[in-house]
Amino acid sequence: MKQLKISNIKKDEKLIYYLKNNFPNVSSSLLHKAIRNKDIKINNTRINDPNYILRNDDLLQIYIDDYLLFGFTKDLDIIYEDDNILVVYKPQGILSNNEEGNINEPTFEEYVRKNKGENIKICHRLDRNTAGLIIFTKNDDAYKCMLEGFKEGYITKEYIAYVYGCDFDATHYIYEKYITKDKVDGYSKIYDSFVPNSQKIITEFDVIKKVLKDNYSILKVIIHTGKTHQIRAQLANISHPIIGDSKYGKNEINRKFKKYKQLLYAVNYSFSFPDNNLLDYLNDISIKLDDKFYLDKI
Repeated sequence: MKQLKISNIKKDEKLIYYLKNNFPNVSSSLLHKAIRNKDIKINNTRINDPNYILRNDDLLQIYIDDYLLFGFTKDLDIIYEDDNILVVYKPQGILSNNEEGNINEPTFEEYVRKNKGENIKICHRLDRNTAGLIIFTKNDDAYKCMLEGFKEGYITKEYIAYVYGCDFDATHYIYEKYITKDKVDGYSKIYDSFVPNSQKIITEFDVIKKVLKDNYSILKVIIHTGKTHQIRAQLANISHPIIGDSKYGKNEINRKFKKYKQLLYAVNYSFSFPDNNLLDYLNDISIKLDDKFYLDKI
């Protein structure tokens, strides 16, 4: 059973849309069935109306098995493994770790540890509804080296994003902007120049496909800085929001494509560790996600 207090909804929201947005791995039919069977409680009262209006501070209780609710697969999709590191595919809808303080649900880090051993440590995180490759380490020395790699820019991260619109004048772009994050609602905002408490970000992308009929494009994105919601906020800032993004996108676009989680995937990591670093052998390796995980999502 999952229990949470509703917060940070900016307007009254229907129960079914809240569940779809926050638990995207659960099928719509299963959510409707749970509501019909009164497996959903709000403020300790069983609810069978999918259009029930939620409000901030409501207590929501969901009686669906955690592993169904959060989209854990039966087996881990291990993409790469050696004596020092482990790279695993994380599906959409799963919390990477407990960094956000959501201790009342299973995390991907816990799931990987359960399957691969308690010495496993997660080295970075993806947003809940971003899917793709997450790097874990198997020992303390590798962990220190990997954290240094992220900090010093020895690791290049490549993503695939499905965005709304096809009106790109070129195929290659690099944006140097500034970003702030609101500590209350977690919303990141992009600026053209420095403002107080902002940080510089560099986002590069290539337009690799345009689908004119449905008015969407597929981008390959590389981030040269790793700030919270950098890709999602940057693409929304240029009026090409990621399809399915409930935070930075537009509801009418998401409804058009019937997508309620952002179509953003971490698909490739390449490395440039200094010589004699424990992990310098990774410099000859590009760890790629098989395109079956992210192609043909629309």
